[in-house]
Parts: sequence; structure tokens; C-alpha cells
Amino acid sequence: MKRLKPWSVLLLLVMLGWGLHAPAQTRADVRLGELLNSGELFQLRDEYPRLRDSVSIRMLDLLARSQLGVGFNRPEEAAPALDSLLRFHQEELGAEGTFSMASLRAMNLLNLGFYAAAGAAAGDLVRVLEQSLPFESYFGLVFVKRIGKALANVPAPYLERPDRTVTVPLKYEAVGRGHHYSMPVEVNGRVHDFIFDTGCSFGCFVSEDYAAEVGLKVVADSIPVSGMTVGFVKLATADSLRVGEMVYRHPYFLVAPPDPEVDAEFAFDGIIGCDLLRAVGEVVVDNETGVFRFPVKPSDGEPDMYLSGNIPHVRIEYAGSPLELIFDTGNVKSDLDSGFAQRFPESVAGLARHKTRRGGFGGIEEFEAVTLPEFRFRVAGRDVVLHDTEVLCNEAEDGSLLCAGSLGADFVRSFRQLTINYRRMFIRGRQQNKRRDGTPCIPGSRLSFCPAQKRHEAPSSRLRGRMA
Repeated sequence: MKRLKPWSVLLLLVMLGWGLHAPAQTRADVRLGELLNSGELFQLRDEYPRLRDSVSIRMLDLLARSQLGVGFNRPEEAAPALDSLLRFHQEELGAEGTFSMASLRAMNLLNLGFYAAAGAAAGDLVRVLEQSLPFESYFGLVFVKRIGKALANVPAPYLERPDRTVTVPLKYEAVGRGHHYSMPVEVNGRVHDFIFDTGCSFGCFVSEDYAAEVGLKVVADSIPVSGMTVGFVKLATADSLRVGEMVYRHPYFLVAPPDPEVDAEFAFDGIIGCDLLRAVGEVVVDNETGVFRFPVKPSDGEPDMYLSGNIPHVRIEYAGSPLELIFDTGNVKSDLDSGFAQRFPESVAGLARHKTRRGGFGGIEEFEAVTLPEFRFRVAGRDVVLHDTEVLCNEAEDGSLLCAGSLGADFVRSFRQLTINYRRMFIRGRQQNKRRDGTPCIPGSRLSFCPAQKRHEAPSSRLRGRMA
């Protein structure tokens, strides 16, 4: 499941050159402005501690703190910076910058569980700017407004867990052109397998049939989301959701209507969203023993992952250059976008084009692609090789050359164990053994990876789109 988004909001930042009345800029001001405009959060994270004491322009410091707080999963740190920006610095920000920060603040409030405040903030923006907002920005704010108002009287979710590591069984099943990971989830006394999906950006995503079967309480409809196309879902709640010995109180669910075209290729009950994973803090996908582990104490590590619109992005190194990829375990097989081909034309030169399909919420679409026989890169101090990675030739949705694709389930499977840490925002893997043909093999695994896997040509279940 790929990058479900409640319509993205514009988050373009314009940091420098705001007028004649700006104070004299120091070198630190100039450099910080460059980093903010570049959108390179890892570089901002590395340089900000050295720059902050020399920054003379208060607005720049607040912008840095807000971006680092949101990007590295510290929404409580981003909140006061965003409040100060909007209270004291709207003139310097200008109309576009003010709107960007106000939109970001509304989503940050939603993530913090301040539903009523989030709904009111987004509603104010919609009311004042409805006629002038770009299409995606408008629907992004409508999403926050409707979710916030519908949940205004619902307590914020929280996690109850025992003082020990929790394990639950892992399933790895063929779907379309790849595989899905899933785990058992209990709601209202009924246990169903939910897809493990880091790319599902808000709440759990469930089918209408599942919602009816387990008795979810529908509290709103006409919630705008974007997958393959524009669509609307319902919002539902439950008292709790159980994963093994962990209980997640007051969860919320986006309920998708039936889609005969997609359902004929792929049907699902539920998808675990990013909010639950963030609450847990760390999950270890243990391919060797066939379980998910949720350590009682998250491990330490250096960040190599950040959030954009609640979706994790991972920095890798390819051909000696940094490259950012969406980390989307719900994508049945990793793929690359046209931005990759634009940055590394030599990698795809001479490869024959073919038709491929992608499906998910909103339908199924056909794309042109080439297949990269080996995709070799380095991440988290490890060398990784993925095989038969498709590079989509269609023009990139956002024109970005920095973020150029998605790491999916096959990437997770390329490790004996993969640790995904939302507290310190990093991934860390133990490399698998390889067969002579280079494909993964885990001797003695309950998942029986060693026999050759049949290649599947049916469409995947990935969602297209991204919440900005």
C-alpha cells in the first residue's frame, strides 16, 4: 500500500529576501536560509547545532526548529516554534510562507491528538482562502478540518504495553508482482491480518466490509484522500486495538468503499498505519524467526530517516551520491520514479521499455517502465542489492530529483532482521546470506525463503500519491 495521502498541503518555504526591513544577515543566517530552502533535512540536522547560536534572525531559527521537529518525529518540539512563527513573524513570512506554516501547524496539532484545535485551525484557513487555494492544498485542509471536528470529543490515542518485549507472528505472502507483510490485529474481539505498511500516513486503513464485521463506529464521511485518483472515505473509531500484548486505546480508521476493479485483483481487511508505529517507537522485522518484535526499550542509532507528511523517507547512497527514497513496506516491491532516471541516465541506458500496472485506492493505472536487473546501494552502513527493480518512465509527480522512488517489502526481506525506529528515526539491518544467484536465502527460516520464488505479473496493491 503506497503513500496514502489526505491530499497534500503546500509546504514551500521562502526564507530569505523578505524585505528591506530585515536585520543585517550573518553568515549563519545565510547558511541556515540556504539549508531551509534546499529541503535537505539531514544536512539541516547536522549543521543547525553549530549555526543556531550565531543566527541573528529569529524567524530562521524558528523555521529550523519547526522543520526538524516535524521531520524527525518530535511534534511536541515543533508546536511552540510554529505558534511563534504565526504569532510574531507573518510579515516576514509573507502570505505564502504564512499559509505553509499555518497548514503545517494544523497537521501537527492533528498528530498530537489536539483534534478540536486542528479542525478549527484548518477550518479557518479554508474559510478565508477557499477561493484562492490550489486544489491539493484545499483538500489537504478539508481533510484536517473534517478529521479534527469529527474526533473533537475523542481522547487522543495512547499505547498500553507490558514491561517486556512483545512478539507477534509474521506473515509474508505473495501479492501481485511482490509480497506483503502482515500481522494479526484484534478489534472488538475479532482477529484479522493487517498489512504492515509504513507508507500509510494516517490511521489504520480498512475495508468497508471489515468495518461492518467488527462493528467500527463511523463518525464522519466524505473524508478526502488521494491514491490513484481523488476519492472519499469514512472515518471510524473503536475503543481499542490489540497487537499481541499491546493495546492501542482510541484508534481511528479510514474506511474505504468497495472498488470492483481493485478488489478483483487484491482484497484486504486492514492496514496498520504510521500513527500506531510511531506510538510503539520501534519494530523489528525478524525474517529469520518469522516474528515482529516490539522491544520494550527502543535502541539507539543515528538518524537516517525523516518524515514528510507522516511518511518516512530514507537517505541511501547510490553510485556515490545521496538519494532519498520513500520507505513504504506496503509497496509489494521496491520501484524507482522518473527522477531516478533523470539523475542517473547511465543506469537505465539501453533498457527496453515495457508496460506495467499499479493499483490501489482509486483504481488501476498503466505505466511505462524499464527493469533495472540489479539495484545496488548502501544504507545504514550496509550494502544492499535488489533485483528486477522497475523504473517508472512517467514524469515524476512532484518534479523532485531528490526523492526518486520507494523501498518496499523486498527491501525489508533482504535482511535477516530489520529494525525500524521512530524514536530516533533510523533503520538498521542484519544482512542476509545470499545464494549463488544473489537472491536472499535464510536457512532454517519458518518462512521458507530458500526455494525459488515465482515472479508475479499481476498489478500490485500500492497506492500512488504522497502527503506533502
